[in-house]
Amino acid sequence: MSGITFSNNDLNHFIEHHIALLERFGIKDEVPFSLIFFSLENKQEMDCLQMFQNILRKTDAIFNHSNHYVVMLTGTDWNGATEVLKGVQEFLDQEPVDTIVCYPEDGTSAQMLLQKLNQIVEDQCNITSEFLTRM
Repeated sequence: MSGITFSNNDLNHFIEHHIALLERFGIKDEVPFSLIFFSLENKQEMDCLQMFQNILRKTDAIFNHSNHYVVMLTGTDWNGATEVLKGVQEFLDQEPVDTIVCYPEDGTSAQMLLQKLNQIVEDQCNITSEFLTRM
């Protein structure tokens, strides 16, 4: 296990690249991926990024900006993403909030997925993050 951290500036490009790979190999409808969002709220004193890197898989990509995180869970549908997000929220002692989008159900491009995720985050968490809106 060991999720990989990428620059938050690369989130949009990373998603588009992953979609292009799925299309190139003809597996875009067979291998979904999910994006989950969570915020650390008052947990900034913890070395959370290191913890997330340790509990996530090598194929999972972590993007953070300030205390907001988006994790791309490759090969993971909504049910799997729900379990991961629930575990993170329990660890952080946060109320469960469904801040998940899945490819291709919620969008077929990075822009569509990030716009939908941003809307969910604004509605469910009352958070407006420049991390998601500047794409």
